[in-house]
This record gives sequence, structure tokens and C-alpha cells, in this order.
Amino acid sequence: MAGDPTNASLWTDADVYVGPLTATDPATIDDPFGVEWGLVGLLDGDEGFTESRDEDKDDKYAWGGILVRTSRAHFKLTKSFTVLEDNATTRSLIWPGSSDTQIIVPKPERIKLAFETREGDIVKRLITAQYAEVDLDGDVQENETDLTAYSLVATIFPTSGKVLFNRQFTDGS
Repeated sequence: MAGDPTNASLWTDADVYVGPLTATDPATIDDPFGVEWGLVGLLDGDEGFTESRDEDKDDKYAWGGILVRTSRAHFKLTKSFTVLEDNATTRSLIWPGSSDTQIIVPKPERIKLAFETREGDIVKRLITAQYAEVDLDGDVQENETDLTAYSLVATIFPTSGKVLFNRQFTDGS
């Protein structure tokens, strides 16, 4: 058999952290997130994290229909996740700018966002290098038989050097 099955991932646990733009990233994978980072809480594990790329591509052809080049522009990366808790951190994403007593028209704030997945001793963190903006993605349904779930989509903005995430990883050894 070709390949190495130990390189395949099935993440058994995950968290999403939210911080202000001034939040300090953990120095290493062994460091916890600081007090300025909030935890969104319970996540829908079946939905997981969905990463989507979007960019405009335009193929350039020479006479005779020979493909010569492909131009690429307007790259966009989004990462979706579904939260199951209603807490101060999730409310700041779902209703940014609102208070405990008033809900206002949301305008997404620029925030630091971190995605952490774990399987045993293996941990992977992706922390936005610049910032993200989070929007509610779809409808929210409240009823007597299902958990209220908030599907969120984060647009990840790169640095001027085109860096999207700072990555921390341990292979468990």
C-alpha cells in the first residue's frame, strides 16, 4: 500500500478562539491562549470546519487554441463553523455591537480568530495572521427538538505579504 495512514487525520476535538486585533498569539503549541481570547464553546462536530477558496481565473490562449497562461486574481478564503452555545463570545460574533439589553443591526468587527483541532497528543492551530470578519451564514432555528445552532462564516484577510494564518503544530511526539 502506498502512503502512510498515520498521516491521515480524524480530529476528535476542536475549539475556536476569538480575540481583539491586539491579542497576543501563544508563543508555542504548548502555550494556552491568553485572557484576551474568548472561547466560542461547543461546536457542531459533524459540521466541522469547512474551508472554501474563491478566486477569478482566466485562461489565456494563443492562436490554434493552445493554452499559454492562466491569470489569477481576487483570492478569497473563508472558514465556516457552527456554534451550539449562546454566550458572550458567540453573541459578539452573531450580533456585533449589541448589548445584553439591545440588539442592533450587525456590522462585523475585525478580530483575531484561531482554529484548534486535536486528536490525542496531536494539535494543530491556525491563527489569523492579520484579521477575520465573521458573519452569520443562513437561518437560525429555535425549536423544542433540536439544539439551536449558529452557522458562522469567517472571511480571512491576509497580510500585505499574503500570509493568511500563522500555524502551530505538534505531531504528538
